[in-house]
Amino acid sequence: MEELVIHRFQGIREGVLDDMGKVNLLIGPNNSGKSAILELLYLSGLNGRPCHLLMETTDPSAFTATTTLPYDFLGEQPLARLRARHGQAPLWSESPASMAAEGSLRFSPPDLPASYPLADFALAPLLDESGEPLWAFSERDCQLISLFRLEKQTAIPFAMIPPLFAAQGIRSEHTAWHYLWEEEWIYRWEPEQALDHLAIWAAAGTLPDAARVLLFDFHTATQHFTQDFFRLAYRIPDWYEKITASLRRVFPELQDARVEINDAPDGQTGKAGYIRFPRREPLLIDRFSNGARHAFNVLAALVALCESVDEDHPGLFLWEDPELFMHPVTLARLLDEVMALIAEKPVQIFITTQSLDLLAWLVQYLEREPQIVPEHMRTFRFSLVNGLLKVHPFVGTAIGGWFRFFGDPRLSDADEMASPLFYLLADGA
Repeated sequence: MEELVIHRFQGIREGVLDDMGKVNLLIGPNNSGKSAILELLYLSGLNGRPCHLLMETTDPSAFTATTTLPYDFLGEQPLARLRARHGQAPLWSESPASMAAEGSLRFSPPDLPASYPLADFALAPLLDESGEPLWAFSERDCQLISLFRLEKQTAIPFAMIPPLFAAQGIRSEHTAWHYLWEEEWIYRWEPEQALDHLAIWAAAGTLPDAARVLLFDFHTATQHFTQDFFRLAYRIPDWYEKITASLRRVFPELQDARVEINDAPDGQTGKAGYIRFPRREPLLIDRFSNGARHAFNVLAALVALCESVDEDHPGLFLWEDPELFMHPVTLARLLDEVMALIAEKPVQIFITTQSLDLLAWLVQYLEREPQIVPEHMRTFRFSLVNGLLKVHPFVGTAIGGWFRFFGDPRLSDADEMASPLFYLLADGA
């Protein structure tokens, strides 16, 4: 992806993020939109379930669309997973959806006037040559689906186009437009028109293959792998050996060990990582440090993603807070390994962080002879003021220059005065 134009998603009333690279680092204070962008990218990438959008009040009344896949790369249900991140029940109990007799899902989102195109609409499955649905909807989908995408479509009703899209010159025939109607994800203050009751965003550039979107967050760092992910990854030639090689480069003390993935302990569902030393029983990765478990899970998932992509099926890796549980030296080795894994692969990566150690690693990485050229790397500093997302971009090595001339790029002038680092590094401290 190269550009996002956002209308009323989570805490973002309006926002534009453009000139994105292969590697993108998102920094900024709390509540500045970093996690919101990560979740928006996740939802953007997962639309791979073909359907028709049917609207009775418009001409044309039907559009080719896609909606969210039932499962992401790790075998998790996408919107259920995001709801759990926000302390919500995995199923949307008050969903305005119902099953229609012909196997379609019919929606009547709240707060939309009856004349609005999406006040009453349906998502209908595409049919194959024999008349059978390519992706059959189910009753459970009524509580799981709240998003569709229109990709490179024309004649979208004017009422469905946010003013910001026109101001940015975003054309529907060249981009992918997403519509989300679940209240949890919509900027809810001061609606002025019907479309303000929807979260809408446009994505330009090459989108990932929907089956190859990997979100790695706090929950992923501490939980076991699903059976579905294990079945997919186990078919990759030498998957264990590739994880082992990566893990040894991050943890030199594991040079004699090798990796296994077996059933989770104590009758739990899913699969867990194990470390086997010569002539010893394998140890559950949880018996090591939290940092080792974090690194193991990241590498196991990312190796599988990198081995499953190609130019026709690019991947997307979304990584929240890589510094979680990590010592600075180990974090640097882990980041080096991640860059090596994706360097020659069609995988785009977005990283959110609060870590000065990670930023220092980035400056150092860019000043070596990096496997990923600096021109393909971006750092974006976010701030969010009254719902307006403001973005300060640093292209390639510019982040290092900012460090040397202006100090910590995570901080504004006011933040810097309040930071403990200001006291520690001030002259005479």
